Amino acid sequence: MKKLLLTSFVFIIATASLSAQTEYGTRAGFYKSLRETNVTFFNDGLRSDTNYNEGFYIGAFVGFKLSEKFYLQPEITYVSIKNDFDQLHIPILWRYKIGKKFNVFLGPNFGFLLTDNENFKKLNFGVTLGVSYQLMKRLSIDARYNWALTEALKADFPGTSAKFNSFQIGLTYRLD
Repeated sequence: MKKLLLTSFVFIIATASLSAQTEYGTRAGFYKSLRETNVTFFNDGLRSDTNYNEGFYIGAFVGFKLSEKFYLQPEITYVSIKNDFDQLHIPILWRYKIGKKFNVFLGPNFGFLLTDNENFKKLNFGVTLGVSYQLMKRLSIDARYNWALTEALKADFPGTSAKFNSFQIGLTYRLD
């Protein structure tokens, strides 16, 4: 599954350079993990309620212009979080331009846990919602929230739950 998604994303980036109706670039910034759980694991530092861990993200995107205001924007993002919960996020976002400088984003997000952890599933699914503001011709600032929809804990913990919600703020640089 991971290989298929990564291969698909590489194909999208490769074909993007052939079209004048595409944008592509890089993203990086601050990442705040909001891991909500109702259970405590003594060995890996998890506590009941909400755990807040900071980190950073870096990634790439391609934006396919569908109309004057609508874009389809698949992305791939590496997330490094304190306490070794590194992840790979693959959001597929609908982007809508509001005026000349504002954009809003909405779409599904597939998250892959890269760190081996016996308590958590490798694949998580959520919805990403965000906004961006264009600072200069190629540089934007954006803020996003990923709302987790799937249970992150493995099935062998009945009556418990954990979800990987997150907030990120950073800069986006268009290369086109």
